[in-house]
Amino acid sequence: MTGAALVLLYACALQAFNPSLDGVRAAGLAQTTIREADREGLDARLLVALIAVESSWHPHAISPVGARGLGQLMPGTARALGVDPDDPTANIHGVAVHLRGLLARYAALDRTDRYRDALAAYNAGAGAVERYGGVPPYPETRTYVRRVMALWRRLAGA
Repeated sequence: MTGAALVLLYACALQAFNPSLDGVRAAGLAQTTIREADREGLDARLLVALIAVESSWHPHAISPVGARGLGQLMPGTARALGVDPDDPTANIHGVAVHLRGLLARYAALDRTDRYRDALAAYNAGAGAVERYGGVPPYPETRTYVRRVMALWRRLAGA
C-alpha cells in the first residue's frame, strides 16, 4: 500500500470516530499519527485506538479533570513531555512518546501484560499500576484497557 493510500485509509477511520473532521483535517491527523507511531516504534493502529477511546478524535476535548486534546494529556504530563496539549500535532507526538515510555517501563513483561499495564498506566498513572502490581481495580481503568485493546485488535483485523 502506498503512503498516500495508507493516509487515506487512516483518515477514513478517524472520520468514522469523529464525523465532524473534514477530509483535509483527517488526512493531516492521520499523517501525523502514522509519522509519530513510526518515530516511536509503535503500531499506528494502537495510537488510533487509544485516541479514539480518549477523545473520539475531537482535537479540543477537555475532560472534567482537565485532561486536554486528542490524547487527553493531563497538563503536568504535557509539560513534562514539552508539548502543548491543545495543539493536535503536538498532542499526538506527546501521546506517542508517553506511550512508548510506558511500554519501555513494562518491557520485562510478556507482550499482553506489557500493553495492558502500559494502557492502565496511561489511564490511571504508573503509580497505581505499581501499587496494585498490574491493572488497578478501578472500574474506569479496567474498562479503558479493555476498550483500547479491543479496538486495536479490530483495527488490526484480528
